[in-house]
Amino acid sequence: MTAPRIEGLPRVQRALLDWHRRHGMRAPWRDSGDPYHALVAAVMAQQTQMSRVMPSYDRFIAAFPTLDALAAASPADVIRVWAGMGYNQRAVRLHRAARQVAASGWPRDAAGLVQIEGVGPFTAAIIASFALGEAAACVDTNVRRVLGRLAGDESIDGAPLQALADASMPPRDAARWNQALMDYGARVCVARPKCDECVVAAHCASRERFAAPRPMVAEGRTGYAAAPLRKKREAPFEGSPRYFRGRIIDVLRALPSGATLPLDALPALIANGHPAPSPETTRDLLAALERAGLATVRNGAASLPE
Repeated sequence: MTAPRIEGLPRVQRALLDWHRRHGMRAPWRDSGDPYHALVAAVMAQQTQMSRVMPSYDRFIAAFPTLDALAAASPADVIRVWAGMGYNQRAVRLHRAARQVAASGWPRDAAGLVQIEGVGPFTAAIIASFALGEAAACVDTNVRRVLGRLAGDESIDGAPLQALADASMPPRDAARWNQALMDYGARVCVARPKCDECVVAAHCASRERFAAPRPMVAEGRTGYAAAPLRKKREAPFEGSPRYFRGRIIDVLRALPSGATLPLDALPALIANGHPAPSPETTRDLLAALERAGLATVRNGAASLPE
């Protein structure tokens, strides 16, 4: 089986890099060349829209301007500054990564970066390309969509996708190429692509598929129209265990540094208009948070981990 490839790759590279020069997102962690800035931004961007990352990034860097400052902070301090970002365990992972790097120094390539606790291949490639000058290909959902469509195989994943991303990397400008693919997938080559705005449409192996009308059956007649997107029904978040775990963190985050809260006070404080969880359920929720490094329970009281 022939490996997927992109036709006219040099022209695709030039077109996307030129598009990025004119339309790419500008962000401090992309321009500073500091691996710490790239690490913070990459962790924040996990499961979070970039519009929310920007102000949170500025606040976090103001509180912990260097990797050493973050490493020296307590977990409680980091969790407090993380307020508003959600998925609080990312703050714990980021803090642990900072302490590991502060103790051992920065690895010099993506292969070394993935040895840091909580740093996966994508985050490692971000740091390596943005700050260390390595031609490491970043692969996220947006990059997969752009490269897969260009190569005519949007289902590509795993090792074949990584091989395609590696083969698509220009000899220079690795950081800007990664940024261009991510931005292009977020703005132009979106789920319903804006093919009329596409600067590489002439080289896209999927262009005809997206230009073709989609068959749709309605009221016994066959016609052609855009098929509506069906939203996947998700379990309610409010009142769920994850919701109450987040509420516990919010309540503990509001405590003064060093203060604790009696366990029997927690159920009413986290209810927030929902039926308060039982004391047993609250203890189970706290136990899960303690295992994740997000809470401490001592002598019948809870607090953030100092």
